[in-house]
Amino acid sequence: MGLVSDTFYFSVLFFAGLWAFSESPFTPASYFLGSMFGLAYSYGLGKYVETLGGSADDANAVEGAGIGQARFAFLILLFILVGKFRSFGLQEIPAIAGFFTYQFASLSQGLKEIND
Repeated sequence: MGLVSDTFYFSVLFFAGLWAFSESPFTPASYFLGSMFGLAYSYGLGKYVETLGGSADDANAVEGAGIGQARFAFLILLFILVGKFRSFGLQEIPAIAGFFTYQFASLSQGLKEIND
C-alpha cells in the first residue's frame, strides 16, 4: 500500500502549501476534499491491481475486488459533491487537482523502482 501512503504524503504537502499561500480558505478545503477522494481512489486502484491474475477458484486472491471495481465511483461522487456545495464556496479546479494528486504518488513509485 505504498501508493496510498505516498498519495497521503503528497496530499498533506500540497494542502499545507495551499493553506500557507492561498487567500481564500475554500481553495485548500476544496483541495483537501478532492485529495481525500483521490486517496480512496488510490486504495481502490491498489485493490484492483492486487486481484489481477487471480482466478475465481482462488477466493483469497480476489478478496476485496469489489472496491477496486467501484473506484470510479469516487470521482463521480466528487463531481456530485462539488456541484452540490459550490454555493457554499467549494471550488471545482482545486478539488479536481486534489483528486489527481495520486498521479504524483504513482510517478514517485515508478521512480523509486528505477532507482532500486
